[in-house]
Amino acid sequence: MILGSVIDSDVNEKRIAISLDTIKKYISNGFSVQLEKDFGKNSNINDSELQKLGAKILTKEEVYKTSDIIIKINCPNETEISSIKEGAILIGSFFPHLNKDKINKLLKKNIKIFSLELLPRITRAQSMDILSSQANLAGYKAVIDSVYE
Repeated sequence: MILGSVIDSDVNEKRIAISLDTIKKYISNGFSVQLEKDFGKNSNINDSELQKLGAKILTKEEVYKTSDIIIKINCPNETEISSIKEGAILIGSFFPHLNKDKINKLLKKNIKIFSLELLPRITRAQSMDILSSQANLAGYKAVIDSVYE
């Protein structure tokens, strides 16, 4: 099974959807991992580091056309939606109530969507709860930023 991730289309988005440790885990569990060229640029991770872990570096279009599972931060834009292969699985934070048209286009392509912000915030689901983890990181970042101002 091929797992892919791309640089987010929102230019203000600096997070990446897959970390170095996660790439290792996916590959050790039998997944092929492919990432868009310069995927880790905002996190000071170069393509050669990703390749050493076993990830393939491709164009955004190639990642979308060949990945069985796509992990993304935000909802794909119209161009990205047209590139995602039919029947793929899309995982990320898509806010379906704000992106109804995009979600419907994805569903028409038989793309299975897992919008992680909709996971319940309960103990059993805590390892997948993105809202708590992002709020925690935002708190740390606020403290760091306040020291430098």
